[in-house]
Amino acid sequence: MSPTPRGHLAPILKDPVLKDARDTDIVILVMGATGSGKSSSINKLLDHLSFQGKRLEVGDELKSCTQFLESIVIEGQTNDRRRIKGHRVIIVDTPGFDDTFLSDVEILRRIAGWLEASYRKKMVIGGVIYLHDISNDRFSGTARKNLDIFHKLCGQEAFDKVVFVTSKWGRAFGRDFGKRETELKDTFWKSMVGSGAGVQRLDDGKEGASAWEVVLSMLNRLDSEPSAAKKTKFDGLEIQKEIVRLHKDACDTGAGVELRKQLQRVLDEQQQIKALESDVAAGDHEAKARIQEREDKIQQIVQQIDGMKVSLPRRISGWVKSVLGV
Repeated sequence: MSPTPRGHLAPILKDPVLKDARDTDIVILVMGATGSGKSSSINKLLDHLSFQGKRLEVGDELKSCTQFLESIVIEGQTNDRRRIKGHRVIIVDTPGFDDTFLSDVEILRRIAGWLEASYRKKMVIGGVIYLHDISNDRFSGTARKNLDIFHKLCGQEAFDKVVFVTSKWGRAFGRDFGKRETELKDTFWKSMVGSGAGVQRLDDGKEGASAWEVVLSMLNRLDSEPSAAKKTKFDGLEIQKEIVRLHKDACDTGAGVELRKQLQRVLDEQQQIKALESDVAAGDHEAKARIQEREDKIQQIVQQIDGMKVSLPRRISGWVKSVLGV
């Protein structure tokens, strides 16, 4: 395999977990939108285990704290296992694609960079937790965008490693969250659940224990199926195979193409709204200020789309390496 790329991925590659990676490491990736409770849920899991190491910084529902992928190494939890005895469990926190400070393109590159490095180190993807805030009243456009990119990032062959986990059940206040969960399973998550993805809850007041139960279900799968651990070593997530085996840039992967489509859709919508606002803005200073804000947002999206363009020489280089198998 070719060496791991450097440049803007340098902070990722300094991750001590990647430096000390073992081919027996079992990676549990935690993904989801900003505010879904990824970092806090991981902390509660660690509290449940009486883990002595560090805790993750937690933001609020509108402001993210996770800008790079953060790894927690848990040892001693597989000592009573048969096939995965003594293997370390690596819990990985990730930024959401609607991060407060980072562009979606930068987030994709950071996630792709960590996953590429872990794949080259032959670390095992034991499972992927996708956290969803059950208290959200509607499945927003942002939620749909995150899910579509997640779908492409994992790839259908890895859907059986995915568990959709709903959080914040304590906010029901008389609302029927069970009905909402059913709607998610039967509508938005239907294709992935139909292909093997699971659905579990973080029970109110027992979030740490519930989160560990999710991880245990993934470890049980690896330990109980004779071919599961071996198969998982080579069959990573789709984005890992695209980057390492097919030598694609992160922006040319299925997840990257999906993100570009999403950005273009938002850009088209913003430009249409700006055109309508411009028609009624004459003499209205507040309206002109809103138009300027929208123009700034449009320019930010344009910059993201431009940043996803991969040079022709780089595409050719990747294609040649893929054909030659180098």
